[in-house]
Amino acid sequence: MNITRKKRTRLYRDIVAQIRQLIQDGSLAPGDQLLPERQLAEKLGVSRSALREALTALDSMGMIDITPGGGAYIRKIGVESLIEPLAAIMLKEKESVYELLEARKIIEVQVAGLAALRASKTELYQIKEAATEMHNDVINNRDAGESDLNFHLAIARASQNGVLYNIMEMLSGLMREAYVPSRNELLRDPVHTQVWCQQNFQIYEAIKNKDPEAASRLIREHINTAEERLRLIDDGEAE
Repeated sequence: MNITRKKRTRLYRDIVAQIRQLIQDGSLAPGDQLLPERQLAEKLGVSRSALREALTALDSMGMIDITPGGGAYIRKIGVESLIEPLAAIMLKEKESVYELLEARKIIEVQVAGLAALRASKTELYQIKEAATEMHNDVINNRDAGESDLNFHLAIARASQNGVLYNIMEMLSGLMREAYVPSRNELLRDPVHTQVWCQQNFQIYEAIKNKDPEAASRLIREHINTAEERLRLIDDGEAE
């Protein structure tokens, strides 16, 4: 860990900025322990009170974990850390689920098009396997929630864009966490799930045939079908 010492007294914001930069450039990795408070304060050339203020700020930002008596560690930032608080908010606002579906539609339409242009043989196999897994879950009356999400994530992976894949992973996780009751009812509907499975295979064929326009159109229709059915379920609950 190479932290430069500045002349003059610095504000805690300067300490925060420097430690954040070390995390961003990889000098400090998830799981790394910072120096003990006294040593770190001496290395930075700051007072221990200013350092404590900076560490408290970094903790509140979710960048470090502070264990009483155990030191401070760089926190591993994962998709899960974003999903849970967002899902808790969405559970209170049912309409936000439809905003989530709208966001999925915007992103997945483009993702499917990219997958049709970029998917490797291995990725095509993974998409088909996920579609087949969901079909088998449906005909055997098993929970098809995970296999459905795996299908969409396989397509996102085939886009070969890591940023889009991570966004899709977060959106899928939010859908899983924030709308469990209605989503489970949706997946239990044999007529709907059969249609859904058929749509999955059609999307796979469009990607396999390197037809981005068809892949994008089919996944838009796929999400529209799910949204329409979810609204019917919600309207029934409201009656």
